[in-house]
Parts: sequence; C-alpha cells; structure tokens
Amino acid sequence: MSRSSVIYRLSFVLLAVVCFCLLITGVEKAFAQSSAAEATFNSLLTSFKNEGIIPHTNGTKKYIGDKTIEWAQMGLYHWQEIGRGNHFILSANVSWESASRTPNNFEAGCGVLFHGGNGPSNHVLASIRMDGLVYFSGFRNGAKLDYGTYKYDKPSLFGSRDLVLIVHDDQVMIYLNGQRFVRKANIAMMGDTIALATLSGTNAGFGTRCTWKDVYLYTW
Repeated sequence: MSRSSVIYRLSFVLLAVVCFCLLITGVEKAFAQSSAAEATFNSLLTSFKNEGIIPHTNGTKKYIGDKTIEWAQMGLYHWQEIGRGNHFILSANVSWESASRTPNNFEAGCGVLFHGGNGPSNHVLASIRMDGLVYFSGFRNGAKLDYGTYKYDKPSLFGSRDLVLIVHDDQVMIYLNGQRFVRKANIAMMGDTIALATLSGTNAGFGTRCTWKDVYLYTW
C-alpha cells in the first residue's frame, strides 16, 4: 500500500470521527434544550394548577416542536392544525417578520386559531400583529366576531414574544412574556380545532413569516 493511500484513509477516518462527534454534540445540545423547555412547561402547568386556573395536570401533554409558517396573501391568513380540544394550554415562543418594509401592519402577524369547526368561516383567532396590538376576533357562519384589541408594544415588522394561551370552554386568557394580558369570557364555541396561524399584510415575497419555537399543547 502506498504512503498516499495510507494518508488518504487516515484522513477519511479522521473526518468520519469529527463528523460523528459533531453529530453527537448537536444531538446532546438539542436534547438539553428540549429538556429545559419541557421543565419550563411543566412548571407552568403546576403554577396554573396551584392558582386554580386549571383543575389538574393529569391531561395529555404534546410537544409540537418548532414550526415556521409563511403566507403572502394580503388581508388573509393561513393556519396549520396542531390538535383538538376546548380545554387546553398552548405555550410557545413566537417571532414574526415581514417581506415588505411597508405592509398593512394591522393585518400582519401571528396567532392561534381555536374553537374552529363546521368550515373555515367558524373559528376564534387570537393574534399578535405588527401594529403593536393583540387582536381577539373570529367568524361565526361568516359573520365577523370582535372581542377587542389590546396594545402590547409599539409597531414593529420584526419581533418575538413568549405566548401562553389558556382556553377553558368559553373562557380565554392570554399571557405575553409571563404576564397576563387578556382575559375574556362568553367566547363563541363552534368546534374544537386548534391551529397556528400566519396573517399577511403584503403580497411581496414570503409575505409574513411566523416562527414558533418549543410549541407545547396540554389538553384535558
């Protein structure tokens, strides 16, 4: 065997070892991040139980993971279903960005659709929008529902928030960055669909991009 062949084989083995080590390190890092996120969510559930907001922590916990949803039809929104239920807690870090520097920021943002059923014209939507407001709205048989708007910050084409949404039949609470922001009752119930939604304020490029990190869904 020539000297060059030996060097080539040793180089190949060394490269394989390095790649394997990098893979293991990446897996360990991802596992550590996932474990930390789960511990945080479990602590959140315990806190809500102790406060009497939820009856117990013996329901079904589902780790959705990370999601990115883009939508580029101005004035419309697109959603992806992640579960079913009328008693649930959804927790995630959500960030948003716009492909346009001048979108209709009151139409652009990220949200959670729930109580959905009997076609797309029946649902409730809680959304964080780029005009600095949280919109609490929806549709019932095509007729618009309006539960108000709530200022959370100044307008921004880029941003992020830790979001917790608690739904218990017709009662809803929204937490942003750990503080309760909205509490509503007598919310219309038309079904049990739960989905992540992206709202677009522009037709340009990718429109609005919503990135959801460490999405957890607890139902009971």
